[in-house]
Amino acid sequence: MKHSFNEFSKIMHGMGRKFELSKVFNDLLTMSICSFHRTNLQSQLRDKDEDNEALYMNTIKPYARENLNEFAKAIGILQLNAAQNPYSDILGEFFMQDITKGQNGQYFTPEPICDMMAQMQLSGDDGEFNKRVHDPACGSGRLLLSGAKLNPKNYFFGADNSNTCAKMATLNFFMNGLRGEVAWMNSLSMKFYGGWHINTNGIGIAPIEAEQSQIWSTPPVRKDIDLKSKEPDEIKFSGDQLTFF
Repeated sequence: MKHSFNEFSKIMHGMGRKFELSKVFNDLLTMSICSFHRTNLQSQLRDKDEDNEALYMNTIKPYARENLNEFAKAIGILQLNAAQNPYSDILGEFFMQDITKGQNGQYFTPEPICDMMAQMQLSGDDGEFNKRVHDPACGSGRLLLSGAKLNPKNYFFGADNSNTCAKMATLNFFMNGLRGEVAWMNSLSMKFYGGWHINTNGIGIAPIEAEQSQIWSTPPVRKDIDLKSKEPDEIKFSGDQLTFF
């Protein structure tokens, strides 16, 4: 991961010499989420979502072609790292070290602690694929990534009051092939600002409104289901969620 982090950081800082670094980072997240939109992937770019296209075009507007090529390289590094170092968190590390530098208390839980907490909560789940794993203050999603190390077949929920953090978690979910939802929301007041479904109803990221969010909406009543006879995508998840905190 260190080599990938250094390569990613080099590109970001190169772009940051001309544009504000935090803007470059946030625009990378937005471009990536737009690029991996469910409609784009499932139609192989034959169909387009108009709102998604408008957001993407507005985001890339300040950048020249050579800048966009650098963004593409950065996204490629993230994808390659996810393949070589599954469930690692380059985005969160860069965000802490180079964007916030610890301001506003934005220090994410170290990976070994995340792994320990995941072991305490999720070990012994016997490979079930219907568990709902929820982190109501997910940051870049690294607690949930640690949970995925034990069983990536679970359904992962993350929520954060920071738009940047919610986008990092969304991209981390997608890059690592996890199914679930990330909500940009205040988990205390339940004020919902936006969110995404990731790899549900097929591969890809889909923006959602509050009414489509399983985190924000009232959980459904639990029903007994026959797990052995169903594929993961056929499971109607219960309202029970396992929380880390």
